[in-house]
Amino acid sequence: MNKHQQRQQLRNQRKNLPVSFHQAASEKICRQLNAYLHRNRKIAVYRAVGSEVDLSVFIQAALKKKIQIFEPLIDKNSRRLWFIKWSRKNQRHAKKYRIEDMAVALIPLIGIDKNGFRLGQGGGFYDTSLSFTKHGKPHTVGIGFACQMVDKIIIEQHDRALDAFVCEEKIYSFRQPEYSEQ
Repeated sequence: MNKHQQRQQLRNQRKNLPVSFHQAASEKICRQLNAYLHRNRKIAVYRAVGSEVDLSVFIQAALKKKIQIFEPLIDKNSRRLWFIKWSRKNQRHAKKYRIEDMAVALIPLIGIDKNGFRLGQGGGFYDTSLSFTKHGKPHTVGIGFACQMVDKIIIEQHDRALDAFVCEEKIYSFRQPEYSEQ
């Protein structure tokens, strides 16, 4: 199986989850994420697309606690993500922050393995952004359903392991392994 096939298989698996399970599991995941709600923290989130975990319950809880929430803005020319403050209105001209300015980055995924290597949509935006960090990186947390965890993700040299994975079952923490050619 190659990376494209693995991505397609995991994407279909997530897409086929019953709507009732998806909603209930998303709420459980949001409750698990409350462990990351600390004052004066900048947290990067994402707006769910398709069958991704819906973070709206977490985002509302964070905003109530006056935690700064940021969403990604894609710079297609550099394959890099910038982050702007969360807002209901279009803020394309808002002040832009780098991923390294965040304390925590919640990152969507198609799949993740037991070493914390993430399989994303294939654009490389998060990996590219994390590779530019100069002053340290945020605590990186993959967000997905338990069915998205597999024994091994097909990785390449530019792929970066995440620090944690939060699903409806629990929070997984990873020791960062060194990359090895497969």
